[in-house]
Amino acid sequence: MTIDFHLFHLPVMLKLFRLALLLPSLFLPSLILPLISSSIAPAIAQERQGCYMVNATGRLIDLSEICPSAVQAQASPPQLGTGDIQVTLRWATTDDLDVAVTDPSGDTVTFANPNIASRGQLDLDANANCVNPIQAPIENIFWPPSLAPQGDYSITVNLYARCQGAAPVSFTITLLVQGTTQTLNGTVDEQNPVATFPFSLPQRQP
Repeated sequence: MTIDFHLFHLPVMLKLFRLALLLPSLFLPSLILPLISSSIAPAIAQERQGCYMVNATGRLIDLSEICPSAVQAQASPPQLGTGDIQVTLRWATTDDLDVAVTDPSGDTVTFANPNIASRGQLDLDANANCVNPIQAPIENIFWPPSLAPQGDYSITVNLYARCQGAAPVSFTITLLVQGTTQTLNGTVDEQNPVATFPFSLPQRQP
């Protein structure tokens, strides 16, 4: 009696054949997953500000070079000089407003005269002549600690140049005098291009 060897192993061969068919479905997800993970769209990380991507290994990749808007949003505010007196002008248009402060001797700090004898100085000017204007401009004048003379001062805000539209421009002045802060508000336009605010620096207490 002769036994057909190939017929005897037929069930085993069928099992091997089925296993071969299952192998792609077992290994394909593990092959595709890194490809999908590596193509994850840029996202903002919860722990830090900016533009980042998490790769397949969980590593955080900085994408700031291709997301410039995210980097610009992190721009730090300008450092403003301060002291006995600080006058900070803010407005929300690209128009060119100018702040000036006149000291008790009649000398005035302006963009054209940023340093005066009493040590008053303008350290930040914005939207000058509408060149590279910004939407949140700031101007700042200050006297360093213990250097401002006592007496009467005057703040002037001037609509120097129109860079957009024709509507009145609202502004805010933050006035710091010997540690006390107050907020002054005003508006300038072509009919009323100048606004003035007087204040005083009292004699220091011994």
